[in-house]
Amino acid sequence: CTIEYPEVYVAPWGEDCFVCGTQDFPFRTIEFAFEMIDPSEEDPVEIYLLEGTYSPSTTGENFPIIMLDHIDLIGAGEDVTILDAQQTGRVITMEYCDNNAITNLTIIGGLVEGSFSNGGGMYVISSNPIMTHLTIANNIAEWGGGISLYNSNSTLTHVTIVNNTAEYGGGGMYFYESNPTLTHVTISGNTAAYF
Repeated sequence: CTIEYPEVYVAPWGEDCFVCGTQDFPFRTIEFAFEMIDPSEEDPVEIYLLEGTYSPSTTGENFPIIMLDHIDLIGAGEDVTILDAQQTGRVITMEYCDNNAITNLTIIGGLVEGSFSNGGGMYVISSNPIMTHLTIANNIAEWGGGISLYNSNSTLTHVTIVNNTAEYGGGGMYFYESNPTLTHVTISGNTAAYF
């Protein structure tokens, strides 16, 4: 059973039920919203995240959020829409995705460990999302504590990347074979052991 709305809503006070997903009766978790939609190039889906913190302890959200093609993830504002993985995993993973935007939210509490762990906040590979009005903070990985880009030409506008940690390189941002476009991006207070 999939929902064929062009817009779907999620809120911490919502409910993960088969008849939910509207602004008045939103889903509770992003994961469930993803299970209930079938986006395509002809019918992309905008997922609106209403105010609140989406985390394992508050909404039962499972991380990482695995992005799909033709989905926009839209918060209500950086100060009021927060994705907090609470060190249970990476916050967002985007692999080989087309036609995505992520905007108006904060990404925190991501943690990936082990060999070649990349992107505590976001890991983007062979995808070119548009990212605007984001705060990426307090995430941890071996490479790219805040965000890692691999073979990706993402566009970042009005993005703040602060207080992230990498065990090896790219405390705030690490990219390989990528040519991101950065406009009004603040990268500060990040730490890495080597560079």
